[in-house]
Amino acid sequence: MRKLVIIFILSAVGVGFSQETGSVYFNSQLLPNSNVGTFKKNSVGFDFPIKNFSSKESISLIGEYQNLNIGYVDKDVPFETYQIDNFQTFSLGLSYNRILENGWGFGIKIAPQISSNFDVEELGNEDIFVNGSLVFDKLNEENRSMWTFGVEYDAQNGLNYPIPVIAYTKRLDDQWAYKIGFPDSRLKWSFHDNHNFEAFTTLDGFAGNINDEIEIYKEDYTGKLKNTYLVGGLGYNITFLKSFEFNAKAGYVAFNTMEVQDYDSDRIYDFEMDNGFYYNFGLKYNFNKKAKVKSPY
Repeated sequence: MRKLVIIFILSAVGVGFSQETGSVYFNSQLLPNSNVGTFKKNSVGFDFPIKNFSSKESISLIGEYQNLNIGYVDKDVPFETYQIDNFQTFSLGLSYNRILENGWGFGIKIAPQISSNFDVEELGNEDIFVNGSLVFDKLNEENRSMWTFGVEYDAQNGLNYPIPVIAYTKRLDDQWAYKIGFPDSRLKWSFHDNHNFEAFTTLDGFAGNINDEIEIYKEDYTGKLKNTYLVGGLGYNITFLKSFEFNAKAGYVAFNTMEVQDYDSDRIYDFEMDNGFYYNFGLKYNFNKKAKVKSPY
């Protein structure tokens, strides 16, 4: 079953490339943590329009493969960590975007995913997560600003409930723009057509199923590993060869929690994570842009 999932996602990437639209990207995160371990998260994904009904409406195929590796250093953890040091996540879904009248627009996304340590080969219901979002935009072209609001549920932020999405985006001039909101805020300075610096705060994390029993305090448990963190920092972005984008970020994690939870979302074990530094770099190749409300950012 695991091999079939990998083949299916790679096949979808091939279909996307043949259309020569959308984007494909690679991203890598590093979170050193002296008291628990070092987190390395690598992901590769794509976003390709598969149907353009008009210049104002499109459906896109979205997918991602993510690998999380945790190099544990905490010797006081009351169980063997080898069962939860590597997780893989596969997601495949659809997003629908439409521009309405008077500057309004909206987007709907549904993206089921499999996220597991694959300690046993068979997949179960608990390995499957269903993520989604509904977001509305109101663009004011004259004021060069936009309001965004909606709701999203993403298991990969490590939370057990949907979160609100709200933001106010404003372009001050050709060089400066900002976005204030949750779960993401940004301030961008574009000092060249292809270069910019960006200060940011964002919510991120991880969730994966432990699909076999794990012994904690000499008792067997089943459940999930969940991590949530809030990071702020500074990034540099460059566009080159017209279609490539490279970004590098460094920051500090201001809030960080990781737990083993049972299937009722009750805590089994808290790792008591310290705050620490955050590093990220990514590369993206853009094909033709899909139809959506144009952001002033």
